[in-house]
Amino acid sequence: MWKNSAPVVVGVDGSDAATGSSPTVIARCSLSADVMSTHDLAEPATAELVDGSVIALRQLEPHDTDAIRSLYESLTDQERYFRFFAMHPAHLDEWARSIAEPRTDQVSLGAFSYGRLLGVANYVVCQEPDDAEVAVVVAHAEHLRGVGTALLRRLGQIAKDNGLHRLVAEVLWENHLMLRVLSDAGWPCTRHLDGSVVHVDIDLGVEPSPTER
Repeated sequence: MWKNSAPVVVGVDGSDAATGSSPTVIARCSLSADVMSTHDLAEPATAELVDGSVIALRQLEPHDTDAIRSLYESLTDQERYFRFFAMHPAHLDEWARSIAEPRTDQVSLGAFSYGRLLGVANYVVCQEPDDAEVAVVVAHAEHLRGVGTALLRRLGQIAKDNGLHRLVAEVLWENHLMLRVLSDAGWPCTRHLDGSVVHVDIDLGVEPSPTER
């Protein structure tokens, strides 16, 4: 886990059967200042969810900051604890701004339905130039619809188009649903258990397999 900055964590678009809270991924790379230019995201993509509804996936911009903060505030105390390691994180405004601010080492996507933000995914390029850490969070009311999977698949394709070879994450071992979501994104992934944390590497070097709906 990071010592000098808030951890990047992935909240899944589903609930843990035992606790009713979102599983979590703790990303592990430090930030890199010099990276390639990002993929052209001017044209938003669309994705069909498991209930047949269609959402828009587009790059987040500074004017989305309030919506990002509201999404984080919609999480339950337990979901916020998993996301920020604090039930009441003190720097939500700063966090939301950092996700929405354009940077050469980061790509941030939002999932939208009729203008409403349903989920957020971002990657940050690591010191290792071929790798990026990934984070996803979905609004509490939008779990189990496939929002997180749609975001992760789109983000992975953008990362691959930008010349990245791997997405990396560290998943708390009890978050079986998150491990499944990372696997179900379609790319091969490897896991290594280190205490209570599973290190996950997603290989972007092959075409993803179709996702079951």
